[in-house]
Amino acid sequence: LCALLLLLTTGCSLAFAAAAAPYASIVAYNERLINGEKPNISTLGVLDIINMTPWNISIGPSLDTPMLNGMTNSAWHGMWLAGINYNNQPWMPSPNGPPSTNGLGGSYAFHSFQVGLSNLNNAWVLNKTATGYSYPVYYDTIPIVFNSKTFTQGNQTVALNFSPTSTEGLGVIYYQLIGTQNVEMVYPANALSIGDGTNNYGWNSSDTTISTLKSTTHFLTIQGTGTTANDWKPITNGLGGMTAYKGADGSAKGAPVQAPTLLTVAGLVYPNFSNVAGDTRSLDLVVILQAGGYGDMQLLFLAVPNGRDTFLPGVSAVRK
Repeated sequence: LCALLLLLTTGCSLAFAAAAAPYASIVAYNERLINGEKPNISTLGVLDIINMTPWNISIGPSLDTPMLNGMTNSAWHGMWLAGINYNNQPWMPSPNGPPSTNGLGGSYAFHSFQVGLSNLNNAWVLNKTATGYSYPVYYDTIPIVFNSKTFTQGNQTVALNFSPTSTEGLGVIYYQLIGTQNVEMVYPANALSIGDGTNNYGWNSSDTTISTLKSTTHFLTIQGTGTTANDWKPITNGLGGMTAYKGADGSAKGAPVQAPTLLTVAGLVYPNFSNVAGDTRSLDLVVILQAGGYGDMQLLFLAVPNGRDTFLPGVSAVRK
């Protein structure tokens, strides 16, 4: 499944999976569908998109283009979110006042937007489908461009792809010998964690164990794209911590594998994005995905002082 989700979110062939741009992924929701069992990874049915940076952010392929049909309970179109202090950005002089607000989304000072999601207990039937599995795997991808409201990349922008993946039945039945009996078991669901362009990790966790092949699981993923895709750095290890698990097959069978402690928080950072954006603020661009705890799903855009980001362990090291 690691290879599958990486393939879906990058569009690359499996042969090139190891060279994928940095990404971060979470299990946003995991629901058992038999005997009235409750979700073991749960969230509310909304996605909050919040811009807490000084930069404008365009979301989607173009203005007013429908996005993520099958995932939302109402039409969601291509839009942009204003940066904080939008009317006073020194690197965007506007002698005639701010640019047109055409296509400007948001409910709180035009810096945030809340997307209502379809029934979480069912797979989101997104635009693309991976076939050949007991249950279909649906996915879709929309671009996000920072320091832009034109939906295209330029000299002072960087970009991510935001991808939801949804399916039913992420269990694999196997048989375990207990005493003299072969007992039918269900292998825990696999999920992506972080990737740095060289090493891509997955994990098995009892948090995502399902008791039948019939279930519903939603993933959210962000991944660097464009000519600067590999300048993004994963910070999942600094958000929820990492845990070593005994590995299975591979070049070193049974060797410890580092995986996120929490399945529901992950992120990327673009160190000192201010240098790209053309301002003098010395800010890092941080993007965080989070869910769980009976709260909203959230896609957060943050600006962090370049010299004061020690609360994100590992970022300073990768910057060098």
